[in-house]
Amino acid sequence: MRNLSKAILATVMLAFVSVNVAQAQDFTDEDIKDYAVILMAQKSITDKISPYVNGLIEKQDGIDGNRYAELDAAAKGDVAKLPGDATDFEKQFYGMIQKRVDSRKKGAGTVVNTLAKYSLGAKKYNAIKKAYRGGGDVKAKVDGIMAAMSA
Repeated sequence: MRNLSKAILATVMLAFVSVNVAQAQDFTDEDIKDYAVILMAQKSITDKISPYVNGLIEKQDGIDGNRYAELDAAAKGDVAKLPGDATDFEKQFYGMIQKRVDSRKKGAGTVVNTLAKYSLGAKKYNAIKKAYRGGGDVKAKVDGIMAAMSA
């Protein structure tokens, strides 16, 4: 009876591994390209956040990039976590910047969700995302497509 249980358990585990391997190999070149396009769209939005913030800091009297970096390192995006030595002006400015940054990040997320839903479908998008994070062939193909699109 014990050996039978071990055999069944081994068979079930093998089935799960086989399904995962089969899913990883079900991606067409078009699926990989669509995933790369989604990542590029996200990157296009998020890469503009830092220069935007730097531009706002440059235009604002009373705070410089170094002080903003100190505040951001302490607060990590949460105004409530600003250090006690932060002035009311710095708290207000930091809060305003974070609202704008959060808005842009949310916009990038909306773009990714919309593209994923209508180009790949959520299930396939998530499977490719998992394979991409795992490295290997999928990551190499996606990175290659992204490099070609960037050039």
